[in-house]
Amino acid sequence: MNVDYKVDLLVLGMGAAAELAAIYAHDANPDLNILIATKALKGKGGCSRMVQGGFNVVLDPGDSHEKHLMDTLKGGQYINDQDLALQLVEQATPTVKELETISGCFFDRRPDGHIHQKAFAGQCFDRTVHKGDLTGIEIISRTTEQVFKRRIPVLEETRAVELLLDAEGQTVTGALLYNMRHGTFHVVEAAATLVATGGGPTQYRFHAPGPEKSADGIAMLYRAGVRMRDMEMIQFHPTGLIVPGSVVAGSLLEEGLRGAGAHLYNGEGERYMLKYAPDVAERATRDVVSRSAYLEMMAGRACPEGGVRIDAAHLGAD
Repeated sequence: MNVDYKVDLLVLGMGAAAELAAIYAHDANPDLNILIATKALKGKGGCSRMVQGGFNVVLDPGDSHEKHLMDTLKGGQYINDQDLALQLVEQATPTVKELETISGCFFDRRPDGHIHQKAFAGQCFDRTVHKGDLTGIEIISRTTEQVFKRRIPVLEETRAVELLLDAEGQTVTGALLYNMRHGTFHVVEAAATLVATGGGPTQYRFHAPGPEKSADGIAMLYRAGVRMRDMEMIQFHPTGLIVPGSVVAGSLLEEGLRGAGAHLYNGEGERYMLKYAPDVAERATRDVVSRSAYLEMMAGRACPEGGVRIDAAHLGAD
């Protein structure tokens, strides 16, 4: 098998995790030979770009990493890996500051000049950093510029189809790629391979990610013998468009709607979240809201179109 590329680091995927990993690796050693392969066009694919509402980050003096950690553990029903949860909330703060000061992200600001943070579900403090309702596009656009700035090569419209192993079948040595534009296969030999292809809930009838999120990265890892854990942990976004047969089916109605005070109603006009989470109602966490809507549907209280309804009319035009 002819080797088309020999690199130090092969990154499969081009979402936020993939781009930041490539950027950090380059900055740690600019002499590294790094290659990125993405199914989409540069900066145009992946779930990160589809983020609307924003990211939860501790920035305000009235907030704290301890509060954020406890919100995260409570939202995860206390089955979270607590060390990873702590790392997540602590690293979010410097990461968002880097995105602004180094990558150039323009997050929304308050009148006093500080970053604006809005309400999201499951929070005891308003800590969601955002760029309108297009937060993911802002972040991916800026991090893609940083990839360009470092002249890290990107293979566009190129799908990884298999991880390559050494003769003993124990160590990943690279990947077999398929260029969908030209219909050609390419072998990449890499000292290190990062699979940053994300998850893939496309096995469900309605889903938020684009169709390219097909879980093929997970399948490649499985075939290569990689140990995986917590594979049942698939997150469902509670609110999205139900348009049967349309490509927009599943498109998100962002969480900020519930955070701002939108109400959820079943097919009988009942605001059912008052029954399932009377203390917080629609501002319950995603798993609670999703599960509650599903129980209403299974009880025969779905709307004629299927699913339930979200109503923000009482909030006013602004």
